[in-house]
Formats: sequence, C-alpha cells, structure tokens
Amino acid sequence: MHFVFYTHSVVSDWNHGNAHFQRGIMRELVANGHHALALEPADGWSRSNLLAEQGSFAVERFRKDFPELMPVTYDASFDHEAWIAKADVVIVHEWTDPDLVAR
Repeated sequence: MHFVFYTHSVVSDWNHGNAHFQRGIMRELVANGHHALALEPADGWSRSNLLAEQGSFAVERFRKDFPELMPVTYDASFDHEAWIAKADVVIVHEWTDPDLVAR
C-alpha cells in the first residue's frame, strides 16, 4: 500500500514531539513492505527553527538516522494532487493548513 502523511515535520522534532511518533509509524510501514511518504511545509516553524539552530547538518543527520523515510517539502507551487494520486491512504496531521485539507 502507498501511504502519504501530511506532517508538520518528520525531519524536525524541534518542539514537535509528534515527529517521533510519525517516524515510528512510517518505519514500521516500510519494514512491512509498504511505501510511506511524508509531505511537510518548507516553511514550517519546527523545520525552520531546527535549520536556524543546526543548519543543514540536521537534515543530513535525519537522512543518516532514517534512510528508509522519504520526506518531501512543499510550498505554494507544489502539485499536491500529483503526489497523492497513487496513495491508498492519506493521513493528515492536525496542524496541516485547513485550506489544503479542504482541497
């Protein structure tokens, strides 16, 4: 199955404990043969603060620690419909922009 997660951030857990939970779920899905994709806003405050404090090293460390996870950042020009077209399940974090969810 193909799972798409709209997250606040899966890369950054800066003042964002849900990232640990989301990473765990996604890792288990991948370990069981499913596909799991995390979509996160490029300008989310958790990610922005992590990058301000630790720079790109933080993203590199995430990729090293969680090589099986696939985070993709999005902005206003992102084609959400194309990215979720093959999804069997879409899970939306409560902090996702309500206008985006309504689409």
